[in-house]
Amino acid sequence: MGDEKKEMTELQLAEFVKKQVTEGLKPFLKVERPEAEKGVIEKPLYNSFGGFLQSVVNHDKTLAEYVEKTLSMDSDPAGGYLVPEKHIPGILKVASEDGIVRSKATVIPAGTPPDAEVNIPVLNQAGAASHDMFAGVWFQWTNEGGAKPDKEPAFDSIKLAPEEYSASTILTDKLIRNAKALEAFVKAIYSRAQVAYEDYYFLNGNGVNQPLGIINSPAYIQAARTGAGAIIIADLLLMLAQIIPGGKYEWIISRSAYAQIINLADAAGNTVFIGGDITKGVKDRLFGYPIKWTFRVPALGAVGDITLADCSYYLIKDGFGPAFDTSKHVYFTSNKTILKMFGNVDGQPWVNGTITAEDGATEISPFVGLSV
Repeated sequence: MGDEKKEMTELQLAEFVKKQVTEGLKPFLKVERPEAEKGVIEKPLYNSFGGFLQSVVNHDKTLAEYVEKTLSMDSDPAGGYLVPEKHIPGILKVASEDGIVRSKATVIPAGTPPDAEVNIPVLNQAGAASHDMFAGVWFQWTNEGGAKPDKEPAFDSIKLAPEEYSASTILTDKLIRNAKALEAFVKAIYSRAQVAYEDYYFLNGNGVNQPLGIINSPAYIQAARTGAGAIIIADLLLMLAQIIPGGKYEWIISRSAYAQIINLADAAGNTVFIGGDITKGVKDRLFGYPIKWTFRVPALGAVGDITLADCSYYLIKDGFGPAFDTSKHVYFTSNKTILKMFGNVDGQPWVNGTITAEDGATEISPFVGLSV
């Protein structure tokens, strides 16, 4: 009965934390980009993304009209042309469906101005005492007529300031003249590259002019690995014991650990890995949680080779972008054009450190991995 009561307390805490930070986000989630404002654009200027790209390459009059109608706030000819709002979902579809972190993270839209810093409130739960789990709020026994405890939750804040990232590719003039082929090519290249780039830094970033990744954050627990260069069931059980209860967790595991994971077996020889079915969209699972295999984390034996994470505790602040600009100068004699693709984004965990559970001893977090 005592354990059941404790479990309910931890679940209630998780809900309390989510409610507080969600309330703090509401002002930002209501912000829309100028292009979405009523009366700004009477009709879409670009029926296809390929047509938009052709305008960027040729710097034609339609593009100038597009910049004027979007108030020039998010479409600066000196810095590139923002993709029309209606075509952004098509470009980011791969990121939203296949991205490891973004697909589950809490994403704050660009807003106006798009690259402005935002400070997001967070409960200050970091500390070594059990009451720190509740951000300093702790009930006390009081005598009749005695002074009542006066405690309020301790809040901290997380600053998100979108940083610019960019990439470029070379287009032939023949490809540029074919709007449909151009659209298909750029969507495939841009989307896949962006997914890989974002995931790498949302997981591994050091926070200096780039996102602070999950693995390098103060909230990341490194449970003691049993044997160097290996992952065994005892390690996984230790990780499971240190997650905040009630979350939507996924395993993020290096592909280099694939053979070890699928061969994991208990003392009776029963395999604990459950294979999925890619044809039905069913993911591989481990102890009931889905697995995302990736090469975007450190290899087997390093910190971060396996992580159990609830990525809804990761904040992403989008900024200006995605945007495109071109230059014909470098490859003018070769009938080729450089297409530059860029945007701004920042990200970091929504918790400012690990948390001490009510037992006064267990360190818990929404992000748990293994030590070296």
